[in-house]
Amino acid sequence: MKISIQYKLFAIMLLAILSVVAFMTLVFQWSFDRGFLDYVNVEEQAEIVLLEKQLENYYNTHQTWAELKGNPLLVFAMWAEVMPNGKGKHRLMEIVAKGRMPDSHHSDNERRDDHPRYPIQRTVILDEAGEIVFGRITEGKLPALRALEYQGKEVGRIGIYPPQKLMEVNQLLFVQKQQEVIVLTCLAAILITIVLSLVLAWHWTKPIRLLSVAVQKLALGDYSTRVNNRSGDELERLSHDVNTLAKTLEENEQQRQQWVSDIAHELRTPLTGLKGEIEGLQDGIRKPGPQTYTNLYNGVTRLERLVNDLYDLTRGDMGNFAMMNKQLDLCALVESSLAAHQFEADLAGLELSCKRPDTSLYILGDGQRIQQLMSNLLINSIRYTDSGGKVIVTLAGVERSAVLTLDDSKPGVPDQALSRLFDRLYRVEQSRNRSFGGSGLGLAISRQIVMAHNGQIHASVSPLGGLQICVRFPLLDEAVSCPIKF
Repeated sequence: MKISIQYKLFAIMLLAILSVVAFMTLVFQWSFDRGFLDYVNVEEQAEIVLLEKQLENYYNTHQTWAELKGNPLLVFAMWAEVMPNGKGKHRLMEIVAKGRMPDSHHSDNERRDDHPRYPIQRTVILDEAGEIVFGRITEGKLPALRALEYQGKEVGRIGIYPPQKLMEVNQLLFVQKQQEVIVLTCLAAILITIVLSLVLAWHWTKPIRLLSVAVQKLALGDYSTRVNNRSGDELERLSHDVNTLAKTLEENEQQRQQWVSDIAHELRTPLTGLKGEIEGLQDGIRKPGPQTYTNLYNGVTRLERLVNDLYDLTRGDMGNFAMMNKQLDLCALVESSLAAHQFEADLAGLELSCKRPDTSLYILGDGQRIQQLMSNLLINSIRYTDSGGKVIVTLAGVERSAVLTLDDSKPGVPDQALSRLFDRLYRVEQSRNRSFGGSGLGLAISRQIVMAHNGQIHASVSPLGGLQICVRFPLLDEAVSCPIKF
C-alpha cells in the first residue's frame, strides 16, 4: 500500500513533536523529583535547627546525655514539638504516648532499614566524645553535623541524612497530583499535535495535489490548465514552471493546428488547378497544347517547391540540415546571387544594388545554403516591392561579425507583423499576400539557415519605406563549426 506525502509528512511531524514532548516530560519529572527532594531536605534542616535548640536546653538542664541514651523517646518528644502540625507530628506523639520504640529502632541488624523512612529515623546525635546518643550510622558514614554547644563549648553534634526518596504520605500525594497533571498535559499536547499535524500536512501538500491534477490534465491534452500557487517557496517556482510548460504546449498545439490547416490550404490551391486542367482535358473542354502543358508543369513545380520547403524546415527542426562547411567569401556569394536575380529585378522594374567593403568578409559555412538564403531574401523583396522601387544589399564587418542588410522600398510591413515574418506559412495581409505567389515558407527557411550558421536574423522597418532584413554571421576566427552532414 502506497502512503501519500501528506500522511508521511504528518507521521514525521507527529513523531518529532512526540519525541520532544516525551523528552521534556522525562526532564521535567527528573527535575521535579530532584527539586522536591532538595526542598524536603531544606525543610528538615530547618527542623534540625529547632531540635538543636531543644537538645541544648536539655543539656543545660541535665549536664549529660546519659538519660537521653537510655530513653530515645525523649528525642521523639522533642521532634514532635518542633515539627509542624500534620500526620508526621501526630504519629510521633502517638509513639511517645505508647512509650514503645518503633521496630526500625531495634538493635537487631536484620530489622534495620538501609533507607529510613521518617526524618526521626535519619537523625543522628553524638556526644562530646563522638559516641552515638541517638540514631545510627547509615552506609558507614555520618551526615553533615551541626555542633551542640553549652557555655561556648561543644558538647555534642547533631545531623540528619538527606532523604533518598519520598516516604511521607502527604509528600507522595503531592507528587502523585503533579504526575497526574503532567500526564494530562502530555495527553493534551499529543491531541493538539495530532490535529495541528493533520491540518499543516494537508495545507503544505495542497500545492502538490494541485500540481498532480494539473499534470494529469496536461497528459490528457488539456493545455489550458494553470496552477494558482502563491506559497512563496520551491513549490511556487515549480508551479510557475508547470504553467510555463502548459503555456508552451498550448501554443505548440495551436501552431500545430494552424500548421496543418495552412499546409492543407497550400496543397489544395495547386491541386485544384491541376485537377481543373486534367478534368478539362478529359471532358474535351481544353485541347492539349503548349499552354496546357505549361499550366500543368507550373502546378507540379509549385507542389514540388512546397514539398521541398517543408522538407527543409523539417530537417532544420530535427537538426539534420545538410551542411558542407568551409571558408566562404560572403561578399562574392552575395554578388553572385544579385547577378542571378538581376533579370527578375529588371522585369519587376526595380533597381538592384550592393554596397560592400573593400576587403572580403570570410565566414565558415555552406555555400549552397548561403545562396539559398540570399535567393529567398531577394525573391521576397522583388516579389513584394512596388515597381520603380529599390532593393539595396549592404555588407559590413561590425564587432567581429559579418553583417548583411537588405533594404527595400514601399510597401512596408506593419509593426505588429515584424515579429512574425519568420513564422511558417505566415503572410502579411493586404499588399503582401498569396496573389504574389509563394508559400510563406521562404523566410522561415532563411531563419533555419542562419541559425545553422550560428548567426542571427531579424526584421525591422527600412529607411527606404519597406522592409529591412538584417543578418549577422560570425567572422571566420569566431565561427563555430557545424557538424558536416550528408
